[in-house]
Amino acid sequence: MLNTKQTENKSVPFWLWPNVLGLDAPIVAVVWQYLFAAVFGIKIPASNYLALFLVVWVIYSVDRLLDAKMLNSKINSTTRHNYYHQNYRVLYFVTAIISIFTAVICLTSIPFAVLKFGLMISCFVIVYFIHRKWGRGGMIVFLPKEIFVGLVFAIGTTLIGYTWTREIPDVFLSIPVIGFGVLCSMNCLAISVWEKDSDAFNHNSALPQLLPQFASHFSLISLIVFLILSFVTYTLFRSEDFLVLLAASLGCGLISLISFFEKRVSNQLIRVLADVAVLAPALLIIIFLK
Repeated sequence: MLNTKQTENKSVPFWLWPNVLGLDAPIVAVVWQYLFAAVFGIKIPASNYLALFLVVWVIYSVDRLLDAKMLNSKINSTTRHNYYHQNYRVLYFVTAIISIFTAVICLTSIPFAVLKFGLMISCFVIVYFIHRKWGRGGMIVFLPKEIFVGLVFAIGTTLIGYTWTREIPDVFLSIPVIGFGVLCSMNCLAISVWEKDSDAFNHNSALPQLLPQFASHFSLISLIVFLILSFVTYTLFRSEDFLVLLAASLGCGLISLISFFEKRVSNQLIRVLADVAVLAPALLIIIFLK
């Protein structure tokens, strides 16, 4: 088996590169921020979308750099972790440069209210990184890290939109944000389940490693979550929150559907499908609104 950089990079399918380069999460964040803006009639400057894209990319890149540094088994690791491991120094430098550029963009284009609450959210991100480096088990004793990450991602993604409507405190209790948080959490849980074999060697704090029974019952769990969220969405049919909740419930439905075919799909493809499940419903609603 060849392990050269050139050989491994050539073996990466073109449709996997957004995931390998860490572009998937920022794209999801921007699309969902646009969905919230479109549904609730909020005008968000283009610079704010750029800032969100860069912030999410930097956070995920730092996380992957930590993963690459702690990589125990390259053979069993994912493609994205191998890529970061092989190109660690270059990506470390690129991440540092983009971090500085991101800070400049945020300080010059983001409203002060967003920066203030963004700093509060950054505390949760720091807690995650500390746990990622030295911790084990749930983030807050009983809360799996996948759910923690999903909720923080949802709040951070929608924060700018709520700032422009001057309703920042509502972001933490907003029904559509919670619905989006459920979808993001299910996405993180699905990825942990579908990558459990590589995590067994490189990421022993993932929920499927701590609770193996969860992975074996994930299809049923995801179906139950989908049905519950769909019921909530149905009850709010006439609410302004309906379209966001509809996108979230459709995303959960896609994750549930994919989970039933997990063993028939390659590890690389199913990783991409996990993000498609989050992205596609939002794009569908945006097109509908046009």
